Amino acid sequence: MILNFPLVILEVKEKINSNYGKKGTETYPDFSVLMSVYKRENPKFLDQSLCSIEGQTVLPTEIILVEDGPIPTILQEVINKHRSNFVNDFKVIKSIRNQGLGASLRLGTKFVSTDWIARMDSDDISVHNRFELQLKEVVREPNLAVIGGQIQEFAGESSNIVGYRKVPTTESLLRQFIKWRSPFNHPSVMLNKDALQKVGGYMPYGNLEDYYLWARIIVYKFHVKNIDRVLVKMRVDEGMYQRRGKFSNIKYFYRLRKFLYKHKVLTWRERFLGDWLMTANILIPGWLRKIIYRKILHRYSN
Repeated sequence: MILNFPLVILEVKEKINSNYGKKGTETYPDFSVLMSVYKRENPKFLDQSLCSIEGQTVLPTEIILVEDGPIPTILQEVINKHRSNFVNDFKVIKSIRNQGLGASLRLGTKFVSTDWIARMDSDDISVHNRFELQLKEVVREPNLAVIGGQIQEFAGESSNIVGYRKVPTTESLLRQFIKWRSPFNHPSVMLNKDALQKVGGYMPYGNLEDYYLWARIIVYKFHVKNIDRVLVKMRVDEGMYQRRGKFSNIKYFYRLRKFLYKHKVLTWRERFLGDWLMTANILIPGWLRKIIYRKILHRYSN
């Protein structure tokens, strides 16, 4: 089925297997996986990412993949293969032009038919029972708005582990952590769609669209937590450290921290110190930023 919209084309493969959201005698809430892909994505990485969804112990009701602008034929072939292979719904939203991740996720959310949305980046790999672990928490605490987890960073092959990004698990610690750093690993989260919409959904916000979303969710006192388990293997490259130092991000950092200060998440001193640290992170050379992230912030030890 193909539907035409002013800015997008939607392609839907109807499900042929209704046994989703179940494992053995356990039944879990329906959920969707939301992804975005653009022209520079590596086809091999996208294939591995989609395979990690299809190999889950609990399958999503649907995969929603936004093509953020025109993509090359080789990427289209990977997507078509998985649309054919996946046993449930697979919706492909083709955006006429490239808009960035925040706008793509906002667009994709409009086509989500379930109450829960699992985020997935197009070059990362979910561990085989990621969704099952998160859904168990949703069943245990149905008032959750966000349930995330830890990520393992790798370079090249998934066995080449270079670091971890560890985030707090309890709500009280998350509310402290957000003062200095993003409290969730974005590719690992599962979001309640109603809560997401109540805070305004995804918004274009430089490279900080996820951090700004968490700020709004925490400011409006939704229930959140992280699992103390690795849920996603995240691919990193040299470009990641350069992107974290993009000067264009600095205005978004300032706006975000002003928002947190306005809503009394930050004290005046915390705002001043945080602004200074964020500015320093932008200004330092990429090689030094890489050392700080790998040796301190995302340190890995056997």
